Amino acid sequence: MAKLVIFLLALLCGIFAVRAQSDLRSILEVLSEGPLARLLDTYIDPPPRTTGFSTLTPQNSIRLLCTKTNEPRFQQVFFGDVNVRNKLNFSLPLTIAIHGWLDTNLTLYNTLTPSYLRFVNNTNYCVLDWRPYAEFGYQVAARQSAPLVAQYLFGFLQNLSLLYFPLDKVSLIGFSMGGQIAGLTGKLLPGRIGTIYALDPAGPLFSHPIDIGPKRRLDASDAQYVQVIYTSRYTAGFGKVLVGAQNFLPNKGYHPQADCTAKGDGVGELTVALQCSHRYAVKLFVSSLNPANPIIGKKCPTIFGARVCLMPTTDRLGVYAKRILGDFYL
Repeated sequence: MAKLVIFLLALLCGIFAVRAQSDLRSILEVLSEGPLARLLDTYIDPPPRTTGFSTLTPQNSIRLLCTKTNEPRFQQVFFGDVNVRNKLNFSLPLTIAIHGWLDTNLTLYNTLTPSYLRFVNNTNYCVLDWRPYAEFGYQVAARQSAPLVAQYLFGFLQNLSLLYFPLDKVSLIGFSMGGQIAGLTGKLLPGRIGTIYALDPAGPLFSHPIDIGPKRRLDASDAQYVQVIYTSRYTAGFGKVLVGAQNFLPNKGYHPQADCTAKGDGVGELTVALQCSHRYAVKLFVSSLNPANPIIGKKCPTIFGARVCLMPTTDRLGVYAKRILGDFYL
């Protein structure tokens, strides 16, 4: 009987310890999120929106514009669109591009779309415009906007699947917070999305100051294949954990990337340089769309903590990858 009591006490202590550790983690997360988010908002001009979130509705504030690469003509596709079969070719794959936080000028789409339509043939191509929700401060965007947009995209894809569109033919391309939205969408359709390309997925409030865990941020399990390009780790981009099934790391994934060194010591110059490194992932991905311009990464074994690249495994970054799992350095 005494042994049973001791066992039960030990079990209860273990449960309380795990609960206490979880509660402490949640407290630290809450305490650290606000200051970091406010710091990020400080460097935005004009400042992010602080009011009006509740007045928005996904049906009116999120737009999906689609075309076919062989006959470019964008049309808006609505949630539950009865004409979706006329706007999409169900016999072709579907790619959806997702922009990041405060991308008011649609930098991703303006850079990506012309090359994608030129070099990737016979596919449906859509751009997801969630700018009204992306205009808010970073904490609101990360904790409220991103899950809401992912829920909207999930509903659209779920509706397609009910019309017998195979979701393993769907590719999501997300830049910065768009990469996190792609991951959150994939979690709502576990194991069904074909591919996610995450271009320097957002790190603040996802991987640092505290990693919120694979259930709430991008993870290799969010699609059948997840490729991640890291170009500003621990700053604008993701931190310690490499979350893709296949990871590409130019300059080991760190700022500054090529041609992204700060021109001076001022905050403005440093911010511009960091944005340059963050967007370098988009530049690499877009460049790789040209079949004649392969961008090659090397996967090297680690011996005593050092990478040895005598006979490395190689693979192409981007849509033409052989999908060899692991970490590839450029």
